[in-house]
Amino acid sequence: MAHGDEQAPAAHGDVAHAATEAGAHGSEGGAFPPFDASLFASQLFWFALTFGALYWVLSRYVLPKVSAVLAERAATVQGDLDAAAIQSAAAEDARAAIEKATAKARADARTMIDKARADMTAKLSAEQEEAEARLSTRIRAAEAKVSAERAKALDEVPALAETLARDIADRLAPKGARA
Repeated sequence: MAHGDEQAPAAHGDVAHAATEAGAHGSEGGAFPPFDASLFASQLFWFALTFGALYWVLSRYVLPKVSAVLAERAATVQGDLDAAAIQSAAAEDARAAIEKATAKARADARTMIDKARADMTAKLSAEQEEAEARLSTRIRAAEAKVSAERAKALDEVPALAETLARDIADRLAPKGARA
C-alpha cells in the first residue's frame, strides 16, 4: 500500500503540472480573439461587410418573397372573411325566412283549428237542437198518451166503482134480501 500511496501523489502532481504548462502556453498566445483589442478594427470591418451583404441578400431576395407571401395570406384571409360575412348574411336571411314561414304556418294552423272547432260546434249545436226537438215531440206524444189514458181511466172509474159497490153489497147483504 505504501507503494500505491507514493504513486497516487505523483500521478496527481503530473495532472497539475500539465495544466500549468497549458496555461502558460495559452498565455503566451494571447487573449481570446474576439476580446483582443488589437483585432477590433478588422473585426468591425468584417462585421460591417457581412452585415451589409446579409442585409442586401435579405432585402433583395428574402424580404420580397416574405412580403408576397404575407400579402397573399392577407388577401386569402380577407377573401375568407368576406365569404364568411356573405354566408353569415345568407344564413341570417334564411333563419328570418324560416321564422317567418314558421309563424305563418302556426297562424294558418291556428286558423284551421279555430275553423274546425267552429264547424264542429255548429254541427253539435244543430244536432243537439234536432235531438231536443225529437225528444220534445216524443215527450208531448207521451204526455198526450198519458193524458188520454188518464181520461179513459177516469171515465171508467164510475162504472168500475158501481160494479165494485154492487159486488161489495152483494157480499154483505144476505141472499134473500136481494130480491
